[in-house]
Amino acid sequence: MKHFRYSSLLFSTALLLSTPAFAEADKGFYATGVVGVGFLGSEDLNYRDGTLDSTAKADFDASFTGGATAGYRLNESWRVEGEALYRRNDLKDVTLDGVGVSTGGDFASLSLGLSALYDFRPFDNERLRGYVGAGVVFVQEIDIDFEVSGAETSFETDDVGFQVQFGGRYDLKDNMFLDVGVRYLTLSGAKLEFPADTNRVVEADYSPITVSAGIGWRF
Repeated sequence: MKHFRYSSLLFSTALLLSTPAFAEADKGFYATGVVGVGFLGSEDLNYRDGTLDSTAKADFDASFTGGATAGYRLNESWRVEGEALYRRNDLKDVTLDGVGVSTGGDFASLSLGLSALYDFRPFDNERLRGYVGAGVVFVQEIDIDFEVSGAETSFETDDVGFQVQFGGRYDLKDNMFLDVGVRYLTLSGAKLEFPADTNRVVEADYSPITVSAGIGWRF
């Protein structure tokens, strides 16, 4: 419920900031290529294998994010948007009983999302729009890799999370625009399994914040 309250607050803010009425915009499709930086804070990693149960706190570096979106504008204010994004955050040194002393690795995901977005004009500028949105994200592949004694040990799964986002778009010319945005994805208690032995599990929350920029085209 907490995440739904956050999204409701974002939508309410957008409605208050928006002007009362817009001229009707042409409906249509668009696509955007995006690159950015992803931030992932400290996460508790819990390892279990049926006999051993251990926990360690892991820290991650900011790392690359990239992908694309495609959407359809319903009217001047509303659009729906799908996205495919790859996120990767390097893992700092961590010792987790059952896995070992890891001197590197990463926490990465490939996700497919669907969101509803509300556009508004925060200033008296026909080229500039702000937006807020929320949606569901299918994390098609999420994996955490540990580098232990020169070898890689990987745990993986797929899951469903919830995402909120906000940002702005600036029209460059007839069919091109710039997009700058922030996404917050939250996925609680992901259970990542060791492929060769599914009794070995690492459970962790996954809540990356992504800051991105992109260029888009309207069709």
